[in-house]
Amino acid sequence: MAEQKFDPERLRPAEYVCEPDPRSTMFVRIDRINGTSRAIELADHHEQISAYALHAGVPQEIVLQFETARNVYLYAWFVYRFYPVAEHQSLACLELALRERLKEEIRTGKIKGKRPTLYPLLKYAVEHGLLRNEGFSAWQNRGETNSRHRVEMEKVREASEKNLTEITWDESDIQITAEDLDWDYVKMLPDLLRRLRNEYAHGSTDLHNWALRSFQIVSEIINQLYQPPA
Repeated sequence: MAEQKFDPERLRPAEYVCEPDPRSTMFVRIDRINGTSRAIELADHHEQISAYALHAGVPQEIVLQFETARNVYLYAWFVYRFYPVAEHQSLACLELALRERLKEEIRTGKIKGKRPTLYPLLKYAVEHGLLRNEGFSAWQNRGETNSRHRVEMEKVREASEKNLTEITWDESDIQITAEDLDWDYVKMLPDLLRRLRNEYAHGSTDLHNWALRSFQIVSEIINQLYQPPA
């Protein structure tokens, strides 16, 4: 193992500012066609976050806040603890986008409160058809997504019960059922995103690199709230 040049949990020494966080280089990219793998690179990391963008119909002040979140995610390659910061910023941007889109509804009292928070704003958008299941990738791929999640949870539970340090499964274990296809995705979003946002807002020690899922949801919500240019 290579000698660690700096403590990634502390302020980075100036001479190592452009060095990747050691945790960033622990992951690999697998070619599902030939089964080969290679260490993930900065270009791969950049490609992942580049996939989630806002269309030209979204107001510029919202786009800039979202771009800030994307850049924080990008620089998490160098500072791993930027991942939760990026996710938190993306959720703050979502609340801003909802408040801007629904400012007339807020002004006329259709949404209670002078400055309603994420949950009532999102709930209003869902109940009034501004957000639809068809606008979300997770719903479009719901059969495989739900089936894969169920198998993963079953395997995690099995590993825990048997005190296993690792466990494997293959694609044949992913069996899509009718229940997997029956999913009203938008109805669960207000509570899900409120819990996630509140966890960050009230202080959290969680550290993971799963923020891309939030970027996907946030970008798909905002892109539905605003009409793209003709």
